[in-house]
Amino acid sequence: MMVRVVIFVFILFFGSCQSTEVEDPNFLGKAEGKYLPAKDTSSQTFLKQVLDKNPDFPSFKSDFSMQIQTFVPKKDNVYLDGKVYFSKETKQVKIQLMDSFFGMVFSELIANADQIQLKPTSTKEIQTLPMGDILIQDPNSGKKYTIPFPVIYSYLTGNYINEIQNQKARFNTNDSRVYLTKQDGEYEYFFTEGNLDRLELTSGKRGLKAIAIVKSSQKQTHPPKEITTKVVSLDTEKENVLIQIKLKKSQITEVSSQVFRF
Repeated sequence: MMVRVVIFVFILFFGSCQSTEVEDPNFLGKAEGKYLPAKDTSSQTFLKQVLDKNPDFPSFKSDFSMQIQTFVPKKDNVYLDGKVYFSKETKQVKIQLMDSFFGMVFSELIANADQIQLKPTSTKEIQTLPMGDILIQDPNSGKKYTIPFPVIYSYLTGNYINEIQNQKARFNTNDSRVYLTKQDGEYEYFFTEGNLDRLELTSGKRGLKAIAIVKSSQKQTHPPKEITTKVVSLDTEKENVLIQIKLKKSQITEVSSQVFRF
């Protein structure tokens, strides 16, 4: 069973005049065409094109804004700010979450491909859990928001490059897709001109489908400019949440190892 990280936050709700609609992407699902094994010549040719096209995913730091749009029992918008750091050497990501009004950090997260460490700034306790979903909960209202962190981690770090080189991956070269079954679900990576622009996940264990699409500038594909994630319940097929993360003031720079400590 997938373990979820729970972040308790005090969420500020803003008036409708500040609300903007988050793009609502549709699921494409598996293609009708044949998926080829990784050792196939066409698969190898496609993989080489992707590897040649993608950057080396250097270390960076960036500010970001996050909008969480919920639909049940009514439509609400939640706004958060934060900072993100990535180390190319260790593949670690550190995220500091803060409220949009006061700018106060209320939680810090450090993650690699295998695990997530979480520390609310109000305590000294550090949780260490397997890589998985982040469950954001408002202690006042009890509302919970599931964020499929593995797909966001893939975009921030370029970790998907390692995943599509897995010998278990299957390639649909006509539609520029790579399909991979992992322990927590089925992942499909969609490429346009060698760049990843969509990632879809179906997880029976977690009872959800998730899609993440990315927008990048022509001059810089890493880090991405914007990541939009949609989560849908497998039981009801209804939207649980839309999450939009906009990176701003991104700097390609070395990040000290001291940053990845609480």
